[in-house]
Amino acid sequence: MTELDSAVEIIKSIADRNRLRMALMLNRRPMCVCELDSVLGIALSTISAHLKQMRSAGVITAEKDGRWVIYRISDNSSIRMIVNSLALQLADDKQINHDYDSIAELVREDCSKK
Repeated sequence: MTELDSAVEIIKSIADRNRLRMALMLNRRPMCVCELDSVLGIALSTISAHLKQMRSAGVITAEKDGRWVIYRISDNSSIRMIVNSLALQLADDKQINHDYDSIAELVREDCSKK
C-alpha cells in the first residue's frame, strides 16, 4: 500500500459523523465500548463496526484491560495531526462540545452496572 493509499484509508475511516465523533472523543481520552455507547446512543454492533474500520485503517488501537477493551487514538504522528486538526476546526461545534462534556462525567466502572 502506498502512502497515498494509506492516507485515503485513514480519511475514509473517519469520514462518518459517528466515527469522527468517536475519533475526537478517543483523542481526548481512552474509552471502552460501553463509554462510547453512553455518549453516542447507537447500537453496540454499529459501534463495533465503526471501531473495526478505524482499527483496520490504523486510526485507533485497542488494548485489553481487565474486563474492558480500551480504545485510543494511534500514536502515529500523522494520524494525531489529522485528528488534532479536525478537533481544532470543530472547537465550537455544539455536538462535539456536548460529547466532550459527556465523557468528562463518565466512570468506566459504572459500565458494569448497566
